[in-house]
This record gives sequence, structure tokens and C-alpha cells, in this order.
Amino acid sequence: MTDTISFIQEQGVATLCFDNPARRNALGAAELDAIEAALASLSDATRVLIITSSDERIFCAGADLNQILDGSLSGDRFQTVTNQIAALSIPTVAVLTGNVFGGGAELALSCDFRLAREGISLRIPAAAIGLCYPVEGIERLTRRLGPALARRVLVAAETFSADQLLALHLVDAVHPADTLQQAARSYAESLLTLAPMAVANMLEIIRQLERGDLDREQANQLAKACSDSEDVQEGITAQREKRSAVFRNR
Repeated sequence: MTDTISFIQEQGVATLCFDNPARRNALGAAELDAIEAALASLSDATRVLIITSSDERIFCAGADLNQILDGSLSGDRFQTVTNQIAALSIPTVAVLTGNVFGGGAELALSCDFRLAREGISLRIPAAAIGLCYPVEGIERLTRRLGPALARRVLVAAETFSADQLLALHLVDAVHPADTLQQAARSYAESLLTLAPMAVANMLEIIRQLERGDLDREQANQLAKACSDSEDVQEGITAQREKRSAVFRNR
């Protein structure tokens, strides 16, 4: 990792943490390399990824605009990393400790779940500084938000409060600052109790539907794999015996 990114894996949960508040956690080439290295090193035992910040003022400001302007970083490079996050086979949880700007919003929306601190705001100011947001990013935001909300976020460059984010389903929950990280950990641990094959296979089907390219034959195979698994037998047995299931991903 770098001085500005930390990464740990423990007890089935990996945590990727931004730690460069002086630069508003902007992601330059070194940070993007570190994120890619972290994603590549995810172990088979890791079943949930949390992405967060060490600072309560800022979650992430997206790509480092200084590096984009001097040509040392491209929007496509940033997009490659958000694409990798969006394609992970395990659930991802963005923990929005502070304000979210620019590509940081897309990064958060590349995750499967989002928990936010009370009092934060989110804005993508591309139109306010004369930039057209990267096409793949526009595509992802439009798929995830719908065209009407995507226009407000991108074209109108609106600022959204935490309460608005929750009302618009841009985040899944809002917590006080002093309980946010524990709430995120508890949520991640709740995901660990679920059958990993069912979680991964349904994530894949949902993502195909979101992209509009559902492979129905493959989706049926994914569903059948769960129905035929040892895990489903264990899950049913555990419910009957009123105990916690012990899933083995097979």
C-alpha cells in the first residue's frame, strides 16, 4: 500500500481506507495502483469489502484533478478501477464518513451498499468546471440512478444532503459519526452469515439485469447451482433446528 491508502483483511472482511485528507482523499496514480493491488490480493476467505476514509470531513474527491490536468492521469485510468470494484464477486460496502465529490461519488455508487454519516453532502461538479464526466461513468450513474436523477447529479451538478441521499436511495442508511463504523462492521458481519454462493450468484444476476444484458441461460445455471448445493441443505436444516447455519460454499 501507500501512505495514503491502507488495506487489511481479517475475519472475512477486508477494509480499504483512504488516508490523505490534505488532498481530500483525491486518488492519483499511486493511489489507484494501490487500490488495484488490494483488489488483486483479496483472499478466498474474504467475503465482504468495506471502502471507507480515516477522516470525518471527506470520503473521497475522486480522481486527482492536478494529475489529470498535467496529463499524468487519465479519466480512463480511474474508470478502470471503479469498473473493477463494480465487478467484484463479493459484496462491497462504501462507508461515507465525510463529504463525497466528483469521482468519489461514482466510486461509492460502484459499491453494492452505502452507509453515510449524518451531515455529509455529495456533489459531482463536472459541469461547474467545464468537464464532461467520462462516458462509462455517465453510463454507470444513469443505470444506477435512472435518467432523471442522473441529470440532477451530472447536468445540474446539484448538492445532496445526507437526508436527501437517503430519501433518493443513493445511500442505504445514515448514522451518527460515533456509530457509523460500528454499524458498517455489523452490516458486513451480517453479510458473512449468508450463503456465499447464493450471495455471489444473485449479485451477478442483479448486475446483468442492471446492465441490460441478462444471460438467462447462465442465470438459470447460477440459480440451479444454489438449489443443488450442500449449502441450501444446510440452510434448511439449520432453520428447522433453530440454529445458525454453517455454510461451506459448496
